[in-house]
Amino acid sequence: MNRNRKILVIGAGIAGPTICYWLKKYGFNPTLIERSEQLRAGGYAIDIRGIAVDIVKKMGIYDDIYAKRTSLLSKRYVDADGHTLSEEHGEKASFREDNDVEIVRGDLVNILLEATSDVPCHFDQEIIRLVQKDESVEMTFKDGHIEHYDLVVAADGLHSSTRGMTFSEEDCQFFDLGSYISIFSIPNYLHLNRTEVSFVKDQKFIGMNSDKNSDRALVCFVFRATKVLSGIADERGQKKCLRDLFYDLGWESNKILDLMNESDDFYFDSIAQIKMDSWTKGRVALLGDAGYCASPLSGQGTDLAIVGAYILAGELKSAEGDYSVAFKRYNELMRPFVDASQELGAWVRESYLPEGEASKEIIEERSSVIMEKIKMASNAILLPDYM
Repeated sequence: MNRNRKILVIGAGIAGPTICYWLKKYGFNPTLIERSEQLRAGGYAIDIRGIAVDIVKKMGIYDDIYAKRTSLLSKRYVDADGHTLSEEHGEKASFREDNDVEIVRGDLVNILLEATSDVPCHFDQEIIRLVQKDESVEMTFKDGHIEHYDLVVAADGLHSSTRGMTFSEEDCQFFDLGSYISIFSIPNYLHLNRTEVSFVKDQKFIGMNSDKNSDRALVCFVFRATKVLSGIADERGQKKCLRDLFYDLGWESNKILDLMNESDDFYFDSIAQIKMDSWTKGRVALLGDAGYCASPLSGQGTDLAIVGAYILAGELKSAEGDYSVAFKRYNELMRPFVDASQELGAWVRESYLPEGEASKEIIEERSSVIMEKIKMASNAILLPDYM
């Protein structure tokens, strides 16, 4: 019989529900908690590529994901005057091939939660204290109640509070890539029809697309920062930062900035990576962005979450709950995949935001190289079979 069956999973994003699925399947008793009051709908589009596709097929949810996939038909790169520099069609436009699929983040989380409907899931729950004991982990919740678990899996994102409670500053390096990203929706005033338009100039990127909801467009700003930014602790300061940096940049920058003021789903964060020698300590394991964020620029965050969840749960099954054995194997097996994904994220940061304006030749050469590097990174691990 498996030891250490009672497992708390923190974070109802991609990694958390995925590991709950596999833990439940293997006879463990996971409980999932999420600090948000409810599931965040919508969000940006994310990719499932390479071996992660094999895992969601094993879970029996690939057809559901495919049915909810985004359906962009083309991507167009423009200059400051809006003239087309380069245009790509089909899956190549989003660096996908074969069975790779793109889906809005909120849609994927919904599918995963439906697949784990037999796992207890509690929203508006947050841990404020974690104490590791010889036979359990003592968890204090924000409402004051205390529970003990055999193991804890922290899948609570780049800014994981669980990581801070468990690991020292020497254990974890927050590697700032010197860039920032912002995503929000606005009215589709350009009347884009399943199309994405991108503009790059002076190490700044603007992308806009409209997919299934023809009335709305999703905007993405990415930019490099030569120094640590101040005054961006809240949404007001973050929007001011974008206006200061992107006003009069070209293309539709000024119109987009005007419409940004009315956006009700504004997101802004630094682009960073988490680098650690080990993603486990005692009875606690980090999963996904909490342990090895490769940055949004890598396009590998979803793959890392899905693959990491599959391997961590599978190793616990193989070790019959002996977490010391399972955690060691988890660290060993994931290391090449994490390293390849983080190297890709750093490379994209250097290549995707060039100085000056991007030319047709630069865009097309870069797209070809990115496609090849993504293919290598998304398959940089051999999946064990735990069935």
